[in-house]
Amino acid sequence: MKIVFTFLIFFSFLFGKCDINAQKLVQSYEGVVACKNNYIIFKNGKKLLYDDGEKKSFFKLLNHADIEDMFVFKYPKNFVTKMPQNYDPGRIRNEAFFKMLYGSSPKEVEKNLVTIPWLGGKIKVTKKEGVARALKAVYLDLKKLPPSYYKYLYPIGGTYKWRYIAGTKRLSVHSFGAAIDINVKYSAYWRWQKSAFKNKIPKEIVQIFEKHGFIWGGKWYHFDSMHFEYRPELLRE
Repeated sequence: MKIVFTFLIFFSFLFGKCDINAQKLVQSYEGVVACKNNYIIFKNGKKLLYDDGEKKSFFKLLNHADIEDMFVFKYPKNFVTKMPQNYDPGRIRNEAFFKMLYGSSPKEVEKNLVTIPWLGGKIKVTKKEGVARALKAVYLDLKKLPPSYYKYLYPIGGTYKWRYIAGTKRLSVHSFGAAIDINVKYSAYWRWQKSAFKNKIPKEIVQIFEKHGFIWGGKWYHFDSMHFEYRPELLRE
């Protein structure tokens, strides 16, 4: 028993540091109150392991990421549309983390959905973690752009829908009401295209989303240029 206890202390010393990225989570989400002893502590009193100490392949990062792994790829601030192979900043997600913030079932998520204005109509997103507030701010800034930009923004591809990402058993961020797909007509998606990524989304639109905490799927090697999701922690310095 003593040997096991000593090992746990040693393991905690190696992997139990709550680093600057853990603090970004605390600063970004109301539901995250602290990181202590290698655990993310949530407002509801529950906790999740931050860093399992394991070095993972790209496939394992996608399917078995811990919370610390979500920062493995740095999200680029400049406007880029060509990423190194398998460089997908924000596409690595710990599903348990998002369930803790937004709800672990359709019923839990749906009770926090609210309607906000959007170009061409209205949309439903979660009010949790300030997502609805942030997306409304995006909408107000997008309205200031010349009308020639509006065609990229509606009709939208969708917001809330509890579903798996195509070809996987991983929940989409759309399942939590924290993502929006803009007009599919002008978008590129890696599963649909055999050729290299050719972006049509203007950088001004991307920059407005990023200003309010949303990352863009056009900055992934496995590109999805219609997709924006609320990930303010990845945009913090």
